[in-house]
Amino acid sequence: MLRYCLLVLLFLGNHFPLLAKEPDWQAAEIGVVERVVSGNSLQLQDGRHLRLAHVRVPRAPLTYQDEAHWRRQKVAQEALETHVRPGDGLLVLTTDKGYDRHRRLLVYARTEEGLWLQQHLLSGGYLLLEAMSQEVPAALQQAEREAMRGKRGLWSDPAHAIVSALHADRAVGRFSVIEGRVVGADEVRGLGYLNFAEDWREDFTIRLPRPVIRQLADQGRAIQQFAGQRVRVRGWVFYSGGPMIEVKDLAEIVELAD
Repeated sequence: MLRYCLLVLLFLGNHFPLLAKEPDWQAAEIGVVERVVSGNSLQLQDGRHLRLAHVRVPRAPLTYQDEAHWRRQKVAQEALETHVRPGDGLLVLTTDKGYDRHRRLLVYARTEEGLWLQQHLLSGGYLLLEAMSQEVPAALQQAEREAMRGKRGLWSDPAHAIVSALHADRAVGRFSVIEGRVVGADEVRGLGYLNFAEDWREDFTIRLPRPVIRQLADQGRAIQQFAGQRVRVRGWVFYSGGPMIEVKDLAEIVELAD
């Protein structure tokens, strides 16, 4: 029985990413809030700028003509301001990533009352996860899944709801979450391609660069095993012979149950 369990765990480990541990809040420091800057960023009274790790604010598509009326960003900021006010103490735990490209400290944050801000804002559909990876704690992934299922917040908005791979052309120029069934999967000149229709020249495609192909090989898997699988992926959709997303990590391709 033990040998059987170990084999099952090995198999699952090859198909599903290991999830990050939950934050160790005992290692957190306390900062005092100066102001809320946006739905996922704050400034402390000591001058430090914080960004909530792993989450992003829903933004208007690049083609959106009247961003002044785009409410999702404002709603996310108001949701954060409801729980974090100037002068409040905040438990801050830095992540291994350190800083983002704007020199904001990437952190997990919790109110003194015990509310984990990322988890709460994801659960309410105010924010969405930036990427699926082994670095994202299970509680955050679960919070977003529940918001998706319940169509809470941004997930009820046609501009942010999950897009079918068959209609991914509607998402070109914006960050989107796309789902569909892989029709064909192959490797060409060291790059991997997951296609979602018979006409691979115009369909939605997920491109796997060489480092991700190596991840597959390290797991003992072939890219062709994706054929027939329902998957979910997120990222900026660009046009390259049809709508496309390029992943940076194998964990960004989430295999879904039928």
